[in-house]
Amino acid sequence: MKHYILIVVLLCCTTYTMGQTNTFEAQAALIASRIDSITTVEKSTLKKALQKLDEQVEKKEMTFEAAEVEKKKLASYHAKRINDAVSNEEQKLQALIRNKVSGKFDLYAEENEQNRPFISVFEDENFYNDSISGLKVEKRLTTQFVVAFGMNTILNDDSGYYGDGFKSNLLGNSELGFTFKYKLKEESIFWNLKFGLSMMVDSYKPKEDNLILVKNDDETTLQDSGYELKRSRLDNMAIALPIHIEIDLSKPQYHSKTEQTYLRSQRGFRMGLGGYFAVRIYTSQFIRFDDENGLNTQVTQQNNFNLNNINFGPSAYIGYRDVSFYAKYDVNPIFKNNPDDINTISFGLRLDLN
Repeated sequence: MKHYILIVVLLCCTTYTMGQTNTFEAQAALIASRIDSITTVEKSTLKKALQKLDEQVEKKEMTFEAAEVEKKKLASYHAKRINDAVSNEEQKLQALIRNKVSGKFDLYAEENEQNRPFISVFEDENFYNDSISGLKVEKRLTTQFVVAFGMNTILNDDSGYYGDGFKSNLLGNSELGFTFKYKLKEESIFWNLKFGLSMMVDSYKPKEDNLILVKNDDETTLQDSGYELKRSRLDNMAIALPIHIEIDLSKPQYHSKTEQTYLRSQRGFRMGLGGYFAVRIYTSQFIRFDDENGLNTQVTQQNNFNLNNINFGPSAYIGYRDVSFYAKYDVNPIFKNNPDDINTISFGLRLDLN
């Protein structure tokens, strides 16, 4: 169970942050920051729009004269947005100061709580505050914390070389890591490229209680241990690079105060299809039994047991919001030199936490 304990410890040690906006100073600083960034953001948006018009003129999709008319409209539109937004923020700041002086400090708590997730792992990295609406906007490249655990089953172990073969292990597969998710289209969350780094652990248990894995030169076999075993398990740990194309079917969210819609991933059904590449870093066999004196004895044997150092295969997942059901298949056999190849298929639950 060591690898499960490690996963729990790492999960508990992950930093979960909540926005601290419940002080006068923090609220005033937030308003001031919005005022400072409004001009920059609007000018940047205007610049991109003007560049698109220039590209249309170059491609002869629009005349120069028509483009100039559109440019004037855009400049007027963004100038008005700057004036309106700055005026709105200045009114908020004046109201904040009045409430502070009168002792009726309004934290705008309803607005802040509506836009803030209850628990966040990478909130600062994944979102930024829109200078006009104050909404939290999701960045194009975001980061998720990944936890997965499930069952693994060994295939093709019925030839007799492995005796009765191996059990289907209910908690035989686990994963802990993080992924980057990149929206393939900036203004859409439908298509996403998801890649990252994970620690994967597989555990294998013989069906016959008293059998253990023994390394015989280049081959690895199951042999009787000579004891009445209480537990026998082979743990294999690897560092993996998973990559998936994810389809996110989340619908646009609606903000009642500003009456605006905005995009937020992982608010609906998701599915991913891809694969992984893994490198073995640690393998051990855990055995527990009562010895001749009746003493409870535990033995951990660290060895490579002729396991393949490299593994890869297809994987997929489908789910709703942060929870999904996953499945993956190991293309390389578990042991690299045995006459009968056996492979692993795993499936279970996966959590992707923003």
